[in-house]
Amino acid sequence: MMASYPVFRFMGMESSFPLPSWKVVSAQILFYFIIEDFVFYWGHRILHTKWLYKNVHSVHHEYATPFGLTSEYAHPAEILFLGFATIVGPALTGPHLITLWLWMMLRVIETVEAHCGYHFPWSPSNFLPLYGGADFHDYHHRLLYTKSGNYSSTFVYMDWIFGTDKGYRKLKALKET
Repeated sequence: MMASYPVFRFMGMESSFPLPSWKVVSAQILFYFIIEDFVFYWGHRILHTKWLYKNVHSVHHEYATPFGLTSEYAHPAEILFLGFATIVGPALTGPHLITLWLWMMLRVIETVEAHCGYHFPWSPSNFLPLYGGADFHDYHHRLLYTKSGNYSSTFVYMDWIFGTDKGYRKLKALKET
């Protein structure tokens, strides 16, 4: 984060008073989640092509039953590749430093929650209909091959639009009957 500070300053990031209003922060964070989800989906889906999966992404999939710390366990190339999804939104808007820190904190919390292996009563997936959560991402890790589906980061709309969650939806329907 420290190394990126000059880059973000160049792109218009503020770090002084006044702090942005909660409306500005909320709008930017929502925008970041939407942009991050779109970019992450395509990046993650590309990582599931045969060569990239075998040589890069399989490191992250060494754990078929993930836990919180595995969210950050990945090949260095994958960290750089998918890390771009996290910074593209802030790079486009030049946020206040507080907004950037909040965004980074929310991203880490979200990815740890998605990899924790538990569907808690307080999980956002209980309150936000399009939020994937641990159950959604656990399915992705259970299938250790290149076409596992469920490539989204936070929200499930990209998987639904492109049909990459069909196996998950079928399994969930079977469990409910």
